[in-house]
Amino acid sequence: MKVIKYLIPYVLISSFNYYFAKEAIISSSPISFNLIRYVVSSIIFISISRKLIFNKDVIQLAIYTTASSLLWALGLEYVSPAESAVLSYTMPLFSLPIAFLVLSETPSVIEIAGLAIGFLGVVLYGLPLTHGFTLLGSIITIINAIFWALFSVFYRKLRDYNPLTVNASQFIIGSIILAILLPIDPRIDPNTQFIYGISYTSILGGALSFFLWNMMVKLEKIPKVTILSFSVPILTTFVEYALYDNPPLPIQLAGIFLMFLGIIVSRIRSLSK
Repeated sequence: MKVIKYLIPYVLISSFNYYFAKEAIISSSPISFNLIRYVVSSIIFISISRKLIFNKDVIQLAIYTTASSLLWALGLEYVSPAESAVLSYTMPLFSLPIAFLVLSETPSVIEIAGLAIGFLGVVLYGLPLTHGFTLLGSIITIINAIFWALFSVFYRKLRDYNPLTVNASQFIIGSIILAILLPIDPRIDPNTQFIYGISYTSILGGALSFFLWNMMVKLEKIPKVTILSFSVPILTTFVEYALYDNPPLPIQLAGIFLMFLGIIVSRIRSLSK
Protein backbone atom coordinates (compact mmCIF):
# COMPACT_ATOMS: atom_id res chain seq x y z
CA MET A 1 0.00 0.00 0.00
CA LYS A 2 1.52 3.29 -1.12
CA VAL A 3 -0.20 5.19 1.68
CA ILE A 4 1.82 3.35 4.37
CA LYS A 5 5.07 5.15 3.50
CA TYR A 6 3.32 8.42 4.37
CA LEU A 7 1.30 7.04 7.28
CA ILE A 8 4.25 5.81 9.35
CA PRO A 9 6.12 9.15 9.54
CA TYR A 10 2.81 11.00 9.95
CA VAL A 11 1.86 8.90 12.99
CA LEU A 12 5.32 9.23 14.54
CA ILE A 13 5.33 13.02 14.11
CA SER A 14 1.72 13.55 15.22
CA SER A 15 2.12 11.48 18.39
CA PHE A 16 4.60 14.03 19.74
CA ASN A 17 2.95 17.11 18.22
CA TYR A 18 0.36 17.55 21.00
CA TYR A 19 3.06 17.71 23.67
CA PHE A 20 5.28 20.19 21.84
CA ALA A 21 2.24 22.34 20.99
CA LYS A 22 1.17 22.41 24.64
CA GLU A 23 4.65 23.63 25.60
CA ALA A 24 4.51 26.44 23.04
CA ILE A 25 0.94 27.46 23.86
CA ILE A 26 1.87 28.12 27.48
CA SER A 27 4.11 30.96 26.26
CA SER A 28 2.02 32.37 23.40
CA SER A 29 -1.47 33.03 22.16
CA PRO A 30 -3.06 30.57 19.70
CA ILE A 31 -2.90 33.28 17.02
CA SER A 32 0.80 34.14 17.39
CA PHE A 33 1.68 30.44 17.76
CA ASN A 34 -0.05 29.54 14.52
CA LEU A 35 1.14 32.62 12.64
CA ILE A 36 4.75 31.57 13.20
CA ARG A 37 3.94 27.98 12.18
CA TYR A 38 2.20 29.15 9.01
CA VAL A 39 4.93 31.62 8.00
CA VAL A 40 7.61 28.93 8.47
CA SER A 41 5.54 26.42 6.48
CA SER A 42 4.93 29.02 3.75
CA ILE A 43 8.66 29.64 3.39
CA ILE A 44 9.39 25.90 3.21
CA PHE A 45 6.74 25.12 0.59
CA ILE A 46 7.35 28.21 -1.57
CA SER A 47 11.10 27.56 -1.63
CA ILE A 48 10.40 24.05 -2.98
CA SER A 49 7.38 24.55 -5.25
CA ARG A 50 8.13 28.11 -6.43
CA LYS A 51 4.53 28.29 -7.58
CA LEU A 52 1.17 29.32 -6.13
CA ILE A 53 -2.43 28.68 -7.12
CA PHE A 54 -5.44 30.67 -6.00
CA ASN A 55 -8.97 29.49 -6.69
CA LYS A 56 -12.17 29.01 -4.72
CA ASP A 57 -11.24 25.55 -3.47
CA VAL A 58 -7.77 26.60 -2.30
CA ILE A 59 -9.21 29.59 -0.46
CA GLN A 60 -11.79 27.35 1.24
CA LEU A 61 -9.03 24.87 2.11
CA ALA A 62 -6.97 27.67 3.70
CA ILE A 63 -9.94 28.92 5.74
CA TYR A 64 -10.73 25.43 7.05
CA THR A 65 -7.09 24.63 7.81
CA THR A 66 -6.52 27.94 9.63
CA ALA A 67 -9.72 27.54 11.64
CA SER A 68 -8.73 24.00 12.62
CA SER A 69 -5.24 25.09 13.70
CA LEU A 70 -6.56 28.00 15.75
CA LEU A 71 -9.23 25.93 17.49
CA TRP A 72 -6.78 23.09 18.18
CA ALA A 73 -4.34 25.51 19.84
CA LEU A 74 -7.13 27.30 21.73
CA GLY A 75 -8.46 23.97 22.99
CA LEU A 76 -4.98 23.06 24.26
CA GLU A 77 -5.22 26.00 26.66
CA TYR A 78 -7.98 24.09 28.47
CA VAL A 79 -7.24 20.39 27.95
CA SER A 80 -4.15 18.18 28.21
CA PRO A 81 -2.31 16.81 25.14
CA ALA A 82 -3.83 13.35 25.72
CA GLU A 83 -7.33 14.79 26.06
CA SER A 84 -6.82 16.90 22.94
CA ALA A 85 -5.75 13.81 21.00
CA VAL A 86 -8.85 11.86 22.06
CA LEU A 87 -11.24 14.70 21.26
CA SER A 88 -9.53 15.52 17.95
CA TYR A 89 -9.93 11.94 16.76
CA THR A 90 -13.66 12.34 16.58
CA MET A 91 -12.67 13.71 13.15
CA PRO A 92 -13.39 10.47 11.20
CA LEU A 93 -17.05 10.68 12.24
CA PHE A 94 -17.38 14.06 10.51
CA SER A 95 -15.22 13.26 7.50
CA LEU A 96 -17.52 10.56 6.08
CA PRO A 97 -20.68 12.68 5.63
CA ILE A 98 -18.62 15.67 4.44
CA ALA A 99 -16.81 13.51 1.87
CA PHE A 100 -20.18 12.19 0.68
CA LEU A 101 -21.62 15.70 0.30
CA VAL A 102 -18.56 17.32 -1.31
CA LEU A 103 -16.97 14.45 -3.24
CA SER A 104 -19.80 11.91 -3.49
CA GLU A 105 -17.47 9.36 -1.88
CA THR A 106 -19.63 6.64 -0.36
CA PRO A 107 -18.01 4.52 2.35
CA SER A 108 -18.29 0.76 2.01
CA VAL A 109 -19.97 -1.36 4.68
CA ILE A 110 -16.55 -2.63 5.79
CA GLU A 111 -15.24 0.93 6.14
CA ILE A 112 -18.26 1.94 8.22
CA ALA A 113 -17.74 -1.14 10.40
CA GLY A 114 -14.06 -0.26 10.85
CA LEU A 115 -14.95 3.31 11.77
CA ALA A 116 -17.55 2.18 14.31
CA ILE A 117 -15.13 -0.25 15.97
CA GLY A 118 -12.29 2.28 15.98
CA PHE A 119 -14.46 5.05 17.36
CA LEU A 120 -15.69 2.79 20.15
CA GLY A 121 -12.01 2.32 20.95
CA VAL A 122 -11.54 6.11 21.11
CA VAL A 123 -14.49 6.34 23.53
CA LEU A 124 -13.08 3.62 25.80
CA TYR A 125 -9.62 5.14 25.67
CA GLY A 126 -10.98 8.55 26.62
CA LEU A 127 -13.24 7.49 29.51
CA PRO A 128 -10.53 7.75 32.22
CA LEU A 129 -9.66 11.24 30.95
CA THR A 130 -13.17 12.67 31.14
CA HIS A 131 -12.70 13.90 34.70
CA GLY A 132 -10.20 16.46 33.37
CA PHE A 133 -12.30 17.72 30.49
CA THR A 134 -13.60 21.26 30.64
CA LEU A 135 -16.80 21.86 28.70
CA LEU A 136 -15.35 24.83 26.81
CA GLY A 137 -12.09 23.07 25.95
CA SER A 138 -13.95 19.95 24.82
CA ILE A 139 -16.34 21.89 22.55
CA ILE A 140 -13.51 23.91 20.99
CA THR A 141 -11.44 20.80 20.28
CA ILE A 142 -14.37 18.91 18.75
CA ILE A 143 -15.15 21.89 16.48
CA ASN A 144 -11.47 21.75 15.49
CA ALA A 145 -12.10 18.12 14.47
CA ILE A 146 -14.94 19.25 12.18
CA PHE A 147 -12.65 21.72 10.42
CA TRP A 148 -9.95 19.03 10.20
CA ALA A 149 -12.47 16.82 8.42
CA LEU A 150 -13.36 19.71 6.10
CA PHE A 151 -9.80 20.50 5.07
CA SER A 152 -9.06 16.79 4.62
CA VAL A 153 -11.93 16.55 2.14
CA PHE A 154 -10.68 19.63 0.28
CA TYR A 155 -7.16 18.19 0.12
CA ARG A 156 -8.82 15.22 -1.58
CA LYS A 157 -10.82 17.51 -3.86
CA LEU A 158 -7.56 19.20 -4.96
CA ARG A 159 -5.75 15.89 -5.51
CA ASP A 160 -5.04 16.66 -9.18
CA TYR A 161 -2.83 19.58 -8.19
CA ASN A 162 0.78 19.36 -6.98
CA PRO A 163 0.50 18.98 -3.16
CA LEU A 164 3.56 21.20 -2.64
CA THR A 165 1.85 24.01 -4.54
CA VAL A 166 -1.46 23.43 -2.75
CA ASN A 167 0.22 23.66 0.64
CA ALA A 168 2.32 26.70 -0.33
CA SER A 169 -0.86 28.48 -1.42
CA GLN A 170 -3.00 27.55 1.57
CA PHE A 171 -0.26 28.47 4.07
CA ILE A 172 0.23 31.87 2.42
CA ILE A 173 -3.51 32.58 2.66
CA GLY A 174 -3.59 31.26 6.22
CA SER A 175 -0.66 33.49 7.19
CA ILE A 176 -2.55 36.53 5.88
CA ILE A 177 -5.66 35.56 7.86
CA LEU A 178 -3.63 35.06 11.05
CA ALA A 179 -1.72 38.34 10.56
CA ILE A 180 -5.06 40.18 10.33
CA LEU A 181 -6.21 38.47 13.55
CA LEU A 182 -2.93 39.00 15.43
CA PRO A 183 -3.90 42.35 17.10
CA ILE A 184 -6.64 40.46 18.99
CA ASP A 185 -3.99 38.64 21.05
CA PRO A 186 -0.32 39.14 20.06
CA ARG A 187 1.03 37.57 23.28
CA ILE A 188 4.34 35.72 22.95
CA ASP A 189 7.21 34.95 25.32
CA PRO A 190 10.12 33.58 23.25
CA ASN A 191 11.66 31.50 26.03
CA THR A 192 13.48 28.20 25.61
CA GLN A 193 10.30 26.18 26.16
CA PHE A 194 8.51 28.12 23.43
CA ILE A 195 11.40 27.80 20.98
CA TYR A 196 11.49 24.00 21.35
CA GLY A 197 7.72 23.76 20.95
CA ILE A 198 7.40 26.10 17.99
CA SER A 199 10.36 24.54 16.18
CA TYR A 200 8.84 21.08 16.27
CA THR A 201 5.26 22.15 15.50
CA SER A 202 6.33 24.43 12.63
CA ILE A 203 8.62 22.07 10.72
CA LEU A 204 7.82 18.44 11.61
CA GLY A 205 4.38 18.98 13.13
CA GLY A 206 3.57 21.74 10.65
CA ALA A 207 4.87 21.67 7.09
CA LEU A 208 5.84 17.99 6.97
CA SER A 209 2.75 16.77 8.83
CA PHE A 210 0.37 18.66 6.52
CA PHE A 211 2.23 17.41 3.44
CA LEU A 212 2.07 13.78 4.61
CA TRP A 213 -1.65 14.04 5.38
CA ASN A 214 -2.24 15.69 2.01
CA MET A 215 -0.41 12.84 0.26
CA MET A 216 -2.49 10.20 2.06
CA VAL A 217 -5.85 11.71 1.11
CA LYS A 218 -4.53 12.25 -2.43
CA LEU A 219 -3.84 8.52 -2.74
CA GLU A 220 -6.92 7.04 -1.06
CA LYS A 221 -10.55 7.87 -0.34
CA ILE A 222 -11.38 9.87 2.78
CA PRO A 223 -13.08 6.97 4.64
CA LYS A 224 -9.98 4.77 4.39
CA VAL A 225 -7.46 7.45 5.33
CA THR A 226 -9.35 8.94 8.26
CA ILE A 227 -9.78 5.52 9.86
CA LEU A 228 -6.00 5.08 9.62
CA SER A 229 -5.65 8.22 11.76
CA PHE A 230 -6.66 6.16 14.81
CA SER A 231 -3.01 5.05 14.76
CA VAL A 232 -2.02 8.36 16.33
CA PRO A 233 -3.80 8.03 19.72
CA ILE A 234 -2.51 4.45 19.86
CA LEU A 235 1.11 5.59 19.61
CA THR A 236 0.45 8.67 21.77
CA THR A 237 -0.37 6.29 24.63
CA PHE A 238 3.04 4.66 24.41
CA VAL A 239 4.74 8.06 24.07
CA GLU A 240 3.05 9.19 27.29
CA TYR A 241 4.16 5.99 29.00
CA ALA A 242 7.77 6.48 27.83
CA LEU A 243 7.92 10.19 28.71
CA TYR A 244 5.96 10.25 31.95
CA ASP A 245 6.01 6.61 33.13
CA ASN A 246 2.21 6.68 32.93
CA PRO A 247 1.03 3.21 31.83
CA PRO A 248 -2.41 2.92 30.19
CA LEU A 249 -5.28 1.57 32.26
CA PRO A 250 -6.92 -1.75 31.29
CA ILE A 251 -9.91 0.09 29.75
CA GLN A 252 -7.48 2.18 27.67
CA LEU A 253 -5.69 -0.96 26.51
CA ALA A 254 -9.10 -2.29 25.43
CA GLY A 255 -9.67 0.98 23.57
CA ILE A 256 -6.29 0.69 21.86
CA PHE A 257 -7.13 -2.86 20.81
CA LEU A 258 -10.45 -1.72 19.30
CA MET A 259 -8.83 1.20 17.47
CA PHE A 260 -6.28 -1.19 16.00
CA LEU A 261 -9.03 -3.69 15.15
CA GLY A 262 -11.04 -0.93 13.45
CA ILE A 263 -8.05 -0.11 11.24
CA ILE A 264 -7.58 -3.77 10.33
CA VAL A 265 -11.27 -4.29 9.57
CA SER A 266 -11.43 -1.19 7.36
CA ARG A 267 -8.42 -2.44 5.37
CA ILE A 268 -9.57 -6.04 4.82
CA ARG A 269 -10.11 -5.68 1.07
CA SER A 270 -6.87 -3.74 0.61
CA LEU A 271 -4.88 -6.33 2.52
CA SER A 272 -6.33 -9.14 0.40
CA LYS A 273 -5.13 -7.58 -2.86
